[in-house]
Amino acid sequence: MRFGSSKQRNEEANASKVTVLSLGFELTGDIISKSDIRADGILVGSIRTDKKVVVGEKASITGDIIADEISISGEVVGDLYIYGDTTIYASAKVSGNIITNQIYIHKGAIMNSGIKTVDKEAVKEASKSSKINSVSRDELYSLLDDKTSAKKEAQVKSITDTKVEEKTRGEEPPKNYPRAW
Repeated sequence: MRFGSSKQRNEEANASKVTVLSLGFELTGDIISKSDIRADGILVGSIRTDKKVVVGEKASITGDIIADEISISGEVVGDLYIYGDTTIYASAKVSGNIITNQIYIHKGAIMNSGIKTVDKEAVKEASKSSKINSVSRDELYSLLDDKTSAKKEAQVKSITDTKVEEKTRGEEPPKNYPRAW
């Protein structure tokens, strides 16, 4: 018997699919993610995701952002390449070029930006100029997968070597094995 609604279970499953840069957190480097990103801290670097980016009121991001959708309440300094909706709330401060499919700007937002609304293909083409697109997403994930596989193989080899060493410790070498001393 299960307790709780299926809606609640779905929300819990989706909650784990958000990359969070929490308040008080500072990061220098680029973020590339397959999931939604919520930033409430400070990031000096670019963001690339196929999903949504939410920039909280106390967040500060200095770098380009490539995403499907974005909601900005904090500060962003960099170019935005958004395939879907861009929403800029009253508390937001945005500097940089914005290339998006649709944009909503709330009264009170501080903007120092050039804005182009174009179709998704034009956004994709324009985003190629961003440094964060210098490596394709597939190549990056492939590199990460290769690195993870190599690390696992090294761990398995290390464990195997340790077991072989423990097994042979104290035993005489086989008769046909030449002695090194």
